[in-house]
Amino acid sequence: MDSKSPLSEDFAKLPDSSDAFPFFYRKLVSLRFPIEVAEILEMRYLCQRAIDECERDDRDYEWGEFTASRMADMDHLGVQKPAHRERLSRLLLLLREYHSLHKMRSVEAEETLRASLTDNRFAQERSRSYGKGGGIATLIAAVSSVLLSPPAVLMQGLTVLLAYLSLDAFYSLSILRREERRLNEQLSEILRRRVRAINWRAVVRQTGALLGYTQPLGGEAFRLEQEHEPEDHFVEADSR
Repeated sequence: MDSKSPLSEDFAKLPDSSDAFPFFYRKLVSLRFPIEVAEILEMRYLCQRAIDECERDDRDYEWGEFTASRMADMDHLGVQKPAHRERLSRLLLLLREYHSLHKMRSVEAEETLRASLTDNRFAQERSRSYGKGGGIATLIAAVSSVLLSPPAVLMQGLTVLLAYLSLDAFYSLSILRREERRLNEQLSEILRRRVRAINWRAVVRQTGALLGYTQPLGGEAFRLEQEHEPEDHFVEADSR
């Protein structure tokens, strides 16, 4: 998982790329406060803009069991102002949409890869059969060309052709095996990245702290860079 890009960069990618959700989510729940003031201000700007866009679009959210559960999390964390609770709820519902889209596309990618693996294994069996069959046919043709008197030119040509086809089948088999390894690596990566379930209480705690609605576990949301000013040295002149 890429841990170099800031949290705000992954959040900004969410509307356009479901692949960004695993990176964003894992960074969010593992975020340790205090963080740099520039990063927290960027996150607040992006979150507030996303919430405002939801309100302008009059998005028809289902304010049901999910929202009631998140309100209980807000009660536990001390988010009490009605305006804060409503805006945080909108953000959480938006994150739920991103998570659902991520899971759907992740499952689709998994199914595509598994279908490709099935086709690959079928092709491997076919190449293996062709290679073995071609090898046996090559041996029979070679023996026949030797036993025939005088040697049959056509049989010798057939031997060369069958040998080529047999070797080509085994070469194709090696390519298919490499492709199978590549597909398995892609499948493992998809399964590794997939966020199957959300720790919503952790998400409420972290997003509430980022927005300034509640105190983070670290006590302070952000840290300021220390500015070191050069000390002034005063030289007292001699009075004579």
